[in-house]
Amino acid sequence: MTDIIPKLTSLGCFVELVGSRATCNPPPSDTDSDFLVASLNDLDLDGLLVNEGYYFEHGDRYKLEDAKDFKSYRKDDINLIVSNNEAFIQRFRAATSVAKRLNLMNKRDRIALFQAVLYGRECEI
Repeated sequence: MTDIIPKLTSLGCFVELVGSRATCNPPPSDTDSDFLVASLNDLDLDGLLVNEGYYFEHGDRYKLEDAKDFKSYRKDDINLIVSNNEAFIQRFRAATSVAKRLNLMNKRDRIALFQAVLYGRECEI
C-alpha cells in the first residue's frame, strides 16, 4: 500500500481500494491500484498530493464534463480518484459493489457499468 493513505485518513478523508484490483477475482496484477478518496470536509488536497509526488491527470482518459465530480492524481502505479461530491462517491461505491458482485473481468464491461451508474450514459455497443 502507499504511504499517502494514512496521511489522507488522518485528515478525515475516507479512502477505499476500488478498480479492478478490488472488483475482480482473481485481481489482476498488471494494472494500477485505484483508490477512491472522499474529501467531504472541503479539504484542498492539491498541495499535499503534489508535495507527495502525485500529478493531476487529465486529458483524453476523462471526459471534460466529468471533471466537476472528481480529480484524478497519479504517482507510479497508484491512481487517486478524489471527490468532495457525496452523491458521486455514493454512486461510485454502488458501481464498485455491483462490479465486484458480478466479477466483471472484462474492462469494457466495467467501464460500461460505471458510465451508466455515474452519469446515466447508455452502453456503447
